[in-house]
Amino acid sequence: MLASDHRWQWEEWCAGAGVPAPRIAEAKQLVFAGFTRARDRSDDVRRHGALLLDSTYGGRAVAAARSAGIPVGTPVERAGRFPLEWQDDPFHAGLEGNSFAKVLVRYRPEWTQAAKDAQLARLLELQAWCRREGMPLLLEIIIMRQDEDERDFEERGRPALLASVIRDAYSRGLVPDLWKIEGTSSASGASVIDAAIRERNRPRQLILGKGADTAIIEGWFAAAAALPSTAGFAVGRSVFWGPCTAFLQGRQEPAAAVEEIAGNYL
Repeated sequence: MLASDHRWQWEEWCAGAGVPAPRIAEAKQLVFAGFTRARDRSDDVRRHGALLLDSTYGGRAVAAARSAGIPVGTPVERAGRFPLEWQDDPFHAGLEGNSFAKVLVRYRPEWTQAAKDAQLARLLELQAWCRREGMPLLLEIIIMRQDEDERDFEERGRPALLASVIRDAYSRGLVPDLWKIEGTSSASGASVIDAAIRERNRPRQLILGKGADTAIIEGWFAAAAALPSTAGFAVGRSVFWGPCTAFLQGRQEPAAAVEEIAGNYL
């Protein structure tokens, strides 16, 4: 999966770079063009590839993907708001025609139980709608590091928290089709997450990229690749951020940016 539903990240970059925010839509078009070029070149992408785009800036690209028969999903969460808030009212307003629905939530164990319960209630509402419509649900969980030691948190702390969140979700009836998970280079940490996911038969996991460099992402993929629950990856900024920002700043022609995005994705 090529994930390009970033909104607040682009808005912050545009504000700092002096680029008008409406031009974010041009970056989304480049991502779409890069994906289609990769799809033309790769049987794997044609068989298994998918796009994650937002309607805020990527509406044209979403429509083009749907028209081309490319699997595409859009987010339902309001960007940068935690606990979870819906982007649209009703929350499913922009989902018609999608291949899947995506939602991102953040989690910290010290949050109040009331905040956790409210977030879960919204997720269960979304899951119920997806099941009625026969639309797969992709649930992304971000667990932020606070005062923890970075290495220990990446290898043991976050995997243990992710496993706990997944098991709690299952116990309360939340069973998405796909978990979009922060990777770890620790094989034991990846196994902890995999074991929790496989406590239900259907769900699989995608490893997200977090804008990391290639070497780090390869380490995450290597740790998770052989695990039964691993279905693939959902990488975005690591693929498109460099060429898209270069284009928006006038340092790269659009054709070259599209070619670089396709090459990075492949």
